[in-house]
Parts: sequence; C-alpha cells; structure tokens
Amino acid sequence: MKRAMTKILLSALAARRGGGITYLRNIVATFPDRPDARLSVLSHEPFESIPAQPNVEWIRAPRWAGPPITRFLIGFFYFRFFWPRRRDFDLVYGTGGSFDVPLPGDVTRVVAFQNMLPFDREARRRYGPGWMRLRHWLLWFVQGWAMRRADFVIFISDHGRRVIDKVVGRRRGGSAVIRHGVTRTGAPLDPEVARRLPDRFLLYLSTIDAYKAQVELVEAWSLLRRCRPMREKLVLAGPNYPPYARRLRATIARLGLEEEVILLGAVRHEQVLDLAGRALINLFLSACENCPISLLELMSVGRPLLISSRQPMPELGGPELAYVDPYDVPAIAEAIGRLLDDPAARQQLGEAAARRALMFGWEQCGVATWQAIQAALDQDAPRSVPSSGQPLAARR
Repeated sequence: MKRAMTKILLSALAARRGGGITYLRNIVATFPDRPDARLSVLSHEPFESIPAQPNVEWIRAPRWAGPPITRFLIGFFYFRFFWPRRRDFDLVYGTGGSFDVPLPGDVTRVVAFQNMLPFDREARRRYGPGWMRLRHWLLWFVQGWAMRRADFVIFISDHGRRVIDKVVGRRRGGSAVIRHGVTRTGAPLDPEVARRLPDRFLLYLSTIDAYKAQVELVEAWSLLRRCRPMREKLVLAGPNYPPYARRLRATIARLGLEEEVILLGAVRHEQVLDLAGRALINLFLSACENCPISLLELMSVGRPLLISSRQPMPELGGPELAYVDPYDVPAIAEAIGRLLDDPAARQQLGEAAARRALMFGWEQCGVATWQAIQAALDQDAPRSVPSSGQPLAARR
C-alpha cells in the first residue's frame, strides 16, 4: 500500500563543506513539487543558491551541533527530549550516515553512506595514534549501527555497498545505489591564483591528506625527473590535514623539489574546473573513496586523467581511462612519463573522460533519491530498488 510522501526531515548536520554541501544543494533542488510533500532541512546555514521552494523549510541547527562529539553527546538529549519538532515527521533522512536526530520508533529512517574512511582499515592506519583514529573508530561504530537499523540505506557506489555488506553485516532494510552527479561551473580563477601557475603543469586537485598519496606522487615526480629532462611542474591544490601536510613539505624539501612542486592551497569550488582545464594532465590518486565528486568534475573537464586503481575509481571511470596503484612510486613515474611522451594518448583519455562524465547528473541523482525515499515509505516497497530507472517529474 502506497503512502503519501507527507513530512520529511532531512538532517544535514554533518554537511559543513565540500562534497556534503554540493550533495545537499542538489538533492534539495530536486525535491518534488507536490501538495502532499513537505521537506524540512536541518542544517547550519540555509543555502542561498537554492531557489525558494514553497514546500521546503530551513531549520537552523544549534551552533554546538557542528562538531561530531557535541552533536552526538548533547544532541542525543536535546533532540530526544527538548526539540519541539521531534514528533512532526513521517521520515527522517540522515545524509551524514547516522541518526543525528533521535525520533519516535514509528518514524521511517533512511541514511546515506557517504564517508568510506571509517570503514577502510588500511586508510585509517595511515593516521598516527590520536584524535583522528579515535574519530574514525567512533564513526565506524555509530554509522555501522545506523545502517544495520535503518529502514533504507542509500549507497553512492557499488563499491560502498559491497564494503558495508562485508564489514557491517546484515541490514534490516532495503537499499539503492545512487551515484553523485556533476555540474559544470564557469567561474574563472582568481588572478592571483592564476599568476602562480606555470605554463605547463600536472595537477592533483584534492584534499592533502594521509590517504591521498601526495607523498608518493612527489617521490614519483623526483624519480621521473632523474630519468628525463622536464619542463613541466607539479601543482598540488586543495585544503590540507596539517600533520600530513608537514610530512609532504618535508618530503619536497628532502628531494630538493621546492621549485618544481607548487602547493597552491585551497581553491574555491566554483573555480576548480577552470584550474583543471589548464592542466596538461590531471591526477587523482586517492586510495580511499566512495563516490568522489572531485573525480567526476575532473572527468567532465575533458583533459587527460591518471587515476588511482583502487575502487570505486574504475567503477566510475570505466575501462577507457588510465589507472595506477597510488602507492607504487615507480609505476606512477612510468605512467606519467608515458603520457607525457604520447599526445595522442592524452587526447584519447580526455575525450573518454568527458564521455564518461555524461553518465553522472545531479538531477538524475536527486530524482532517484526521492524515489528511494518514497520506496522506503511504501508499505509494499521492495527491499531493494535498482540503481537507475525512469525518473519521476522533478522540480526544475
């Protein structure tokens, strides 16, 4: 028996920056314009870039709900006993992978699995003892418990679903795989950033972090320079995790590459496609991902790509792109040298990446998400829904 979509709470307390914000913007923008459907978005800030919608309201979250520890410790009591809206919803959707907002037992519960890092033991071990390891363990416990108890789980890659089925075990609810989308943005680079770029460069655009393999890339760059003359520079762009950034800078200094490797820092999201479009070759060597929006954006630029061979990158990129083990320094150096010597191969890779990127759209992702949520509400819904299908009419 079908149920009306009625009142839905989208808990976006974990969406603070980057891909979480991009995901939230796009699925809210496709919320169905139906008289029986109302959406409340619990977030830290309303997103002004989303047009006002009559059946969507924004609820500002308390300031303490930002950090994960206070969100779980204080939020458990606040949202359970003091939040006046706690019984107003038929379904709660936790985009951060857990039940941030405790609600009565008769509420349908849906979670999205976004963050692979807590469930990847090899990646977790790359952080030294301390807060980050503890944080990832806590997320592993909390999110695993939520996925076991959820009425429905939205995965963003087949790889993610396989990992959770193996690590978390039996889940009581259904699931769907709904991959992220990509949107082309046309904002030009800030002039001061553009002036720092060399004429010919290879670009790795991603957070500088322990599982992103920038240290191995720099070591490969040094090895390559010892084997051949090079006009190109290596540009690393993105925000950084300080302990790993210190290790990266020490590696650059040890290898004498201060003039050959440029640390560009964070680049505003609306400008990243302009930056990637200027690169001779784009690199994405992360060893732990779920469905990285940054990779999909790089593919859409149409420039040649060298990508990590770890899943889900081959799942997303398909068989026509070039892959390499992100921790195999000689293999990285050989793969880069091969591409530098073969302009025809670079052109073919760029064209293949652009074609593949056409498979990923935010409207398709948003519509499929609300279809999955409707399936969770329906009493007679199947326990698993397909990854794609004919989309319902969505708001434009």
